[in-house]
Amino acid sequence: QEEKPKTLLLPEKSKTTDKIREYLFGRGIDAAITDECIKKGVIFESLPYHNIVFVGFDEKQKPKYAAFRATNSRRILGDCSGSDKHYSFRLADSASSEVHLFECAIDLLSYATLSKLSGRNWRQENLVSLAGVYLPKEKIEDSTTPAALVKYLDEKPQIKKIFLHFDNDNAGRKASLALKTILPSKYEVIDSPPPCGKDYNDFLCFKLGIHRNKTKERTNER
Repeated sequence: QEEKPKTLLLPEKSKTTDKIREYLFGRGIDAAITDECIKKGVIFESLPYHNIVFVGFDEKQKPKYAAFRATNSRRILGDCSGSDKHYSFRLADSASSEVHLFECAIDLLSYATLSKLSGRNWRQENLVSLAGVYLPKEKIEDSTTPAALVKYLDEKPQIKKIFLHFDNDNAGRKASLALKTILPSKYEVIDSPPPCGKDYNDFLCFKLGIHRNKTKERTNER
């Protein structure tokens, strides 16, 4: 059965961006990278809750995917209704033959910030988020490739090397093992988790000396 085209329902945009700027700054994300993302329209601040929204576009620059996340201490996040995971949040217009994969948008932006801190040009790197934790099958070789990666590799035949920047937890390690197992041998697949911390944002915050109260976030979630 053919899937019906999804209609993405985006929340109303706020005229202000101070809440999302403050939120990303608190997570260690470089202010110039935030500015560029706002200018490109790949992130915006929504109404009425002033959440941060990460947007993915199709080839015609039409929004097809959006994920929201609360900018306060509450851990409220999810995909907007009608989101198509083939078009997940990405900063990936480079002609590079490499692509870097992340579980979520925050880790992607953290990696871009770390690249900039290291003196590299983050714009020359292809950064793709998979719109959440990738869940392989019980029998790993029966797993399917994430929709966002299938779409991206189809669009970018020049890609030869795939870096996996998933979390340092059981789910992240299993996802990396699955992709290393099922991706065609024409790709060089490199597992590159954060050197310390659970994810790349943890690692960035550690490098910048930012202390995030995760216990408070979890308590508010409950």
